[in-house]
Amino acid sequence: MSFQETHVEIGGSKTKLLRGGSGEPLLYLHSAGGETLWLPFHEDLAQHFEVFAPAHPGFDTSDGLDKIDSMEDLVFHYVDFWDAMGWDKVNVVGLSLGGWIGAEFAVRYSNRVKKLVLVDSAGLYVKGAPIHPMWEHAREPEILRRILFADPEGPLAMTLIMHPEEMPDEMLIATLKAAEATARVGWNPYLHNPKLRGHLHRIKVPTLVLWGDKDGLIPPAHGKAFADGIPGAKLSVIENCGHMPNIECQEEFVKRVLAFLGG
Repeated sequence: MSFQETHVEIGGSKTKLLRGGSGEPLLYLHSAGGETLWLPFHEDLAQHFEVFAPAHPGFDTSDGLDKIDSMEDLVFHYVDFWDAMGWDKVNVVGLSLGGWIGAEFAVRYSNRVKKLVLVDSAGLYVKGAPIHPMWEHAREPEILRRILFADPEGPLAMTLIMHPEEMPDEMLIATLKAAEATARVGWNPYLHNPKLRGHLHRIKVPTLVLWGDKDGLIPPAHGKAFADGIPGAKLSVIENCGHMPNIECQEEFVKRVLAFLGG
């Protein structure tokens, strides 16, 4: 299936947008890892929906990082994105940082979200289950693989997590840009909003909380906290899967997302 890579103007800045498939729109919000290429899971979802996958400000070739100082700024960026797309309500799937954005958006604008899927999402503080300080291991790929993957020695983990000195220049630049953009909203406090948990009850849309049981970055206890805080939310745990179910456990991820969204 073909897809388009374009740039759209949002708030006076250009945003990279991948768009493919047909039918009801589905917005995919990527993680701090910056999966801003058209990947197999995008393709699978695009068999059932028209998938929109923008790059957040500062990621890849998206501009506008100079306007982002907080998660609130990112939420308003996506309010403008919704308007630019002409959407009333849309299905939202967000991974990690993208899930945090999706949750913060839905707290404020549930009327603009049809269904919400939070995948190994950042955003909460859970006592006794801290988010792992991933940036401390930027030059220790063997540790990062254990944090992010259920199979840290598998070919997928070995390909995606490399020592900075081994990265192609393009990959290294993208990684550094992603880290800078994430730090704007997730450095202090680290990858969470202390007030978000108390506002989760404001999310008034059907919500699926999807988690890998071997996530070493954001422990599964965070999934339970999201599910407990969002009225009617369903928690679904994928066995033998790490922080990125859409990549490491693609088939099961797509199956569960489609079953929930009705694709």
